[in-house]
Amino acid sequence: MNFTPSRKNVVLEKLQKTSYDHDLQLYREIPDININLDEFEEWAIERLKVLQILEQLSLKGNTSNYEDFIKSVVHEIKKEGLKHMHKLINGGIYKDYNENCDARKRDLCSHFILRLIYCKSDELRKWFINREIELFKLRWSLLSKTDKLKFLSLNNTNYSAVSEEEHQIMADSMGSFATAGNNNEYFKVRWTQVLDLVRNRKVYLCDGFAYVIQTDVISGVCQTFRSELSQELVKCFQKFSIISEDERFGAFIKYLHQSYMGKNYSVTENMSTLSVNTIDHSSKSFPLCMKRLHVVLRSEHHLKHQARQQYGLFLKGAGLPLEQALVLWRSEFTKKMDADKFDKQYSYNIRHNYGKEGKKVNYTPYSCMKIIMGAVGLDEYHGCPYKHTNSQALKQLLEASNISTQSIQEILNLSQNGHYQIACTKYFEAHNGVSPSCTAINHPNQFFEESQKLKGFNIESNINDSQVNDSSVIDDIENNEFDQTMVDFVDKMDQ
Repeated sequence: MNFTPSRKNVVLEKLQKTSYDHDLQLYREIPDININLDEFEEWAIERLKVLQILEQLSLKGNTSNYEDFIKSVVHEIKKEGLKHMHKLINGGIYKDYNENCDARKRDLCSHFILRLIYCKSDELRKWFINREIELFKLRWSLLSKTDKLKFLSLNNTNYSAVSEEEHQIMADSMGSFATAGNNNEYFKVRWTQVLDLVRNRKVYLCDGFAYVIQTDVISGVCQTFRSELSQELVKCFQKFSIISEDERFGAFIKYLHQSYMGKNYSVTENMSTLSVNTIDHSSKSFPLCMKRLHVVLRSEHHLKHQARQQYGLFLKGAGLPLEQALVLWRSEFTKKMDADKFDKQYSYNIRHNYGKEGKKVNYTPYSCMKIIMGAVGLDEYHGCPYKHTNSQALKQLLEASNISTQSIQEILNLSQNGHYQIACTKYFEAHNGVSPSCTAINHPNQFFEESQKLKGFNIESNINDSQVNDSSVIDDIENNEFDQTMVDFVDKMDQ
């Protein structure tokens, strides 16, 4: 792919004579197409959204009935406005080549762009390969038999269709086994290409050919796809340092994997306004990462810089005004230091996060991905508890949240397998007794907002913030009760 430096003009060459004759690809050749930087970013983000939808729906346990799972994925893709992938994912519904031309371009280019982004580590490569395999299987399942045969032929897989005569011979020899496959179609291939299937007695053998049901065909093709993609990602990583130096898109390919593409919480649009007097009560709706920081702040009366950033921006997005934020932090920190030290060393940073100092930037609360990808040192409480806390400590933290043993084990399993955001979604479901309205939790403020809606809280009606003064708030804070179990857990972590 070549990238034009201008963002103003759209430059798209027609596909070369070696055109892409199928909606489904093994992505063996880099497309020779000129695209501009806007398209480079837009197409990559579109595909990433599709892969995230697949991950979220599959990990939420929607794959037991594959037909329902397919419907859910297609519905979400359409709902998100990903029309080009929606065309391709419908398995050849759009027969006109010219109509599919742009969709195929986006599909090919976006795959190779994400290779650049997800080649950087074993963890990222594993995630990308698994998601691409899921997408490939889903698209295969929606192809017609004709399109499946065309794909197998174009990609030199050596699979061929089974004629009615051959199927009848199979039926006579195999009885009910062949009859059961009437709704699935059989393909034949040289038996030496499917040794695993032969070993597991999952094929019918005759005259040197293995007769394979279509569900096993895709397993073989996916194994080839996985192997080839894994090798290509390693090769891509070897060139990543050179490619990432290109000032046109270097920053984009370095950081897209940790970007958040949902609602912007830098401007509060909550159903209620958070205040110092109501924050302990509202912490019942906090995600685990923020609830832990809240408990540490209340018990230790201090947080280190990264923890202050993570929690402070979260509170800002949750509706805590600047004046109330200053009261909160001052009331806690001055339990261990004098007010003059707090004003000199800490108040500037709080005002800075609200866009009142320095460049006066309205800073955005951290997304789940930003928190997950951050570094956490010893004796620090920020970060994602599902990633940055060991299994035993996470188990204790979950037990302190009073959720069921079954839910705790499910969350621990998801965490251990690297599905941190899905683990958070499971925690939301266990904590609130219902699934979030979204597919999965992608932002701490999203967790809080969804929880508030479910609980029907209206904090703003409980207190008139304009009547709050520092001394009365500090007295209230000292008298407020919060989760003593969580405090005990924090004490154990310190020991």
